[in-house]
Amino acid sequence: GAQLQSRSAPPPAYPIAALRNHEQGTVLLRVRVEADGRASSVVIERSSGSRALDNAARQQVLRQWRFVPAMVDGQQVPADGLVPVSFSLPD
Repeated sequence: GAQLQSRSAPPPAYPIAALRNHEQGTVLLRVRVEADGRASSVVIERSSGSRALDNAARQQVLRQWRFVPAMVDGQQVPADGLVPVSFSLPD
């Protein structure tokens, strides 16, 4: 996949169940970014080991993140890329 650049990437909220269970990790997402910079498809490429974290990351990227569109010959085009989203417990 391409190297995607995020324009706006607010971190996902830490799921309460994951906090209670002391879950942390990084989920790797395969993201389809359309020419307007919005994610149209987000698939879990590699799990964090926690379904709650994986789902929170996937939903946040799909609903809230915006990307710099890929360019080919001066035109914005759809592109696929890998995006890691990390969760770490507060100290």
